[in-house]
Amino acid sequence: NGWEPVGDAAEACWSVVDGLLVCSGKKGPWLRSSEEFDDFNLRLEYRLSTGGNSGMYVRVPKDGNHHRDNDTLPPAGFEVQILDDAAPGHLKLKDYQYSASIYDIAGANPRVSRPVGEWNSLEINCRGQHVTTWHNGHRVTNVTAETAPLLALRSTKGFLGLQNHNTVVKLRDIRLGPAVEVTGK
Repeated sequence: NGWEPVGDAAEACWSVVDGLLVCSGKKGPWLRSSEEFDDFNLRLEYRLSTGGNSGMYVRVPKDGNHHRDNDTLPPAGFEVQILDDAAPGHLKLKDYQYSASIYDIAGANPRVSRPVGEWNSLEINCRGQHVTTWHNGHRVTNVTAETAPLLALRSTKGFLGLQNHNTVVKLRDIRLGPAVEVTGK
């Protein structure tokens, strides 16, 4: 409940199996929340396959585009990365491309991904232009528009989305609630 496919053939790549939301790894659409959000706290757990790559779109427009850099287009949201950080093809990425990073904006530090096949927890808290992520219980990003200027170019309201990057990902315990107050660095 609360998710809708964006594009054709969602049944070929997204399903609910034994209470898990599963992306099969087949090419296909992403899932979008059925409503927009501004300030919120999102918690979920995910498990990837070897080489897995996915992401949580945050405050994106209805079309899901979160990579807009054109001043003539309306602001876009951003992606919080979900990745098999230890995959051979992922060893030399930019710091903002690893799990729990705010893609293009802030790298996760420390990097605390669990091995493929194990469940990882991810928490995303958005309050205005203050975004914090926790990965496996560790706070790994905590940025504002002042500390990460690219965040100022991103929307403060939009849809949530689950990325299909043509790899298997399983999600569970997806919980959405009010944003929490985050203090400290």
